Amino acid sequence: MTTFSSVRPAAFVHSVRTGFYILLAILLCSALAIAVPPPRATAAGTTAPLPTVVVRTSAATVGPGSVISLSFTLSGPAKEVGFTYVNEDTLEQATLYGPTSQLSGPYSAQAKVPVDGSAFQRTGRYKLLSVNIMLPLGQGVVRYGRDGNILFLSQGLEAPTQRPGALDGVDFAVNNPNFPLVDNPNIKPPSITGVARYDQVLTTDNGSWTQPPTGFAYQWLRNGQPIPGATQNTYRIAEADLDQTLSVRVTATRSGYRAVSASSLPLTPTSPITATAPTLQGKLIVGEKLTGVFNEGSVSSGTLAGPVSVRYEWVRKGTVISGATTKTYTLQAADRGAVVGFRAVVQVGNPVTATRPFTVFGRTVVRNKPHTTGFDAGASMDLFARNAAANLLLYPTDGAGHWQAARTIGFGWDVFDIVFNAGDFDGDGFNDVIARDHDGSLFLYPGNGTGGWLPRKQIGWRWDVFDSIIAAGDFSGDGTNDVLARTPLGALVLYPGNGTGGFKSPGAVGQGWNALSQVFSPGDFDGDGNPDVLGRDSGGNLRLYGGNGNGGWTTARAIGTGWNVMSRIGGAGDFNGDGFNDVWAIDAAGQLNMYYGSGIGGWKGAGVVGWGWGGFTAVF
Repeated sequence: MTTFSSVRPAAFVHSVRTGFYILLAILLCSALAIAVPPPRATAAGTTAPLPTVVVRTSAATVGPGSVISLSFTLSGPAKEVGFTYVNEDTLEQATLYGPTSQLSGPYSAQAKVPVDGSAFQRTGRYKLLSVNIMLPLGQGVVRYGRDGNILFLSQGLEAPTQRPGALDGVDFAVNNPNFPLVDNPNIKPPSITGVARYDQVLTTDNGSWTQPPTGFAYQWLRNGQPIPGATQNTYRIAEADLDQTLSVRVTATRSGYRAVSASSLPLTPTSPITATAPTLQGKLIVGEKLTGVFNEGSVSSGTLAGPVSVRYEWVRKGTVISGATTKTYTLQAADRGAVVGFRAVVQVGNPVTATRPFTVFGRTVVRNKPHTTGFDAGASMDLFARNAAANLLLYPTDGAGHWQAARTIGFGWDVFDIVFNAGDFDGDGFNDVIARDHDGSLFLYPGNGTGGWLPRKQIGWRWDVFDSIIAAGDFSGDGTNDVLARTPLGALVLYPGNGTGGFKSPGAVGQGWNALSQVFSPGDFDGDGNPDVLGRDSGGNLRLYGGNGNGGWTTARAIGTGWNVMSRIGGAGDFNGDGFNDVWAIDAAGQLNMYYGSGIGGWKGAGVVGWGWGGFTAVF
């Protein structure tokens, strides 16, 4: 019978500062030694192909009589591929098209165009802007930017989990004496009109040029750096612009002429309103309550006269959330995958003569409940254990380092060789369990939010090709919980959850993981807000692999030695209620040890919190 008590701390696992670093490269799925089909029931649509290789096969500088050519390989079939370039000297755009193909599977081809008589005949430096891929049979279109981000995705297409191969090294120049570059000098720089205050609209004119331009491009600058999306001739002053330098750069274009830019004189939007910056309290998890903290007593209106008032807003992706006008806000399903912020808007005067907002944003996106938030109706850590009779038991905690009464919540669980708490995997707000049977079939056991079950469903098969499967939290950074699976050859594969109980397309995120005897995720262990992975190597060292919140890694380092004396190790959340995730371990004597995380990737102490845990056939 398991007993729980408060006893003296066990031997502390010392932090090891060694020079060990492992580079975990993001690998393409094609590098896997085995093919693992994604679960059929989770298919969200056709996965968009991505360019895995793009190489310029023509010279770096071409001229009359030459052919511009690219060799490329896609991860899947395509009807047509277009490579859009911009002439950096004239700002004119031109597209190089690849041939049509209805082939299935990986697709390699060349895109060619002669310099003469084409849109590339003008002299200048040509820089790749985007890759546009049209799928066969009207399945849709995907467009990738030069940085690998998706610029457009047709409805029904599923975004790939990998990023395109390198899109650098494919630029070129055209030197065509028949189309020389001619400058169009600026005579008078552009000028800005408008009031330099928050939420006021500034307008720029075009300035004057030697030859009448046929087009203009605008870019507003903050402290000399481009403001994303500010590319019109008008600009509304934002909170981030206050006490900063604003200017605008106008670029004039004319066919046959070099594009020339001129910038306005700078101005500095200011406000006499000051206040202490607000802070945000609470967990960025769907269903949790956030609290915005703002000290109204710190508000000063400076030289402005009139009454001072404060109103509150909550914003999602920069847009005000309708009806959210108090200092507290309960995160909704619509917030999942978005950055949420709290804003205090200070106004002076009646009628209002000046306004200034003060905003604080969450440092990560809002996510579904991870596996570290427990299973029953509470939000504290819980542990599952399977006994020799194949009964599944739930050991709840009170969130302050104490156990509540254990209870049996399942029978006949010996048919599964891998079982784990997956967090809220189906998006209903309650945490779930995923289990693999001995035939390799994967099942989802949805939790009902009170420590019980909803009807199970099969979500995959042939998962017996993996020797380890773990809950990963929101490893990909889209707000939904994911799964990591390891092959016997050491490939670590990410299966992103689709938020409704299935998976998106998988992708490899590492190799060499067979060097670790045990792998698990403690949730966010290093304090950056993103879930991490811990692993024990053959020497008994416990190593931390920091997740970057975008399906990749930050650094890897040892955080403890002597862990080879533990029969099982895992992470289920915050046991002692200090706000930091902890790690549990069962030693050879069957003692359950709790190692308290420091919140920055280290330890605060350790203690024995239970006995008799060595008889369980599974703990998670």
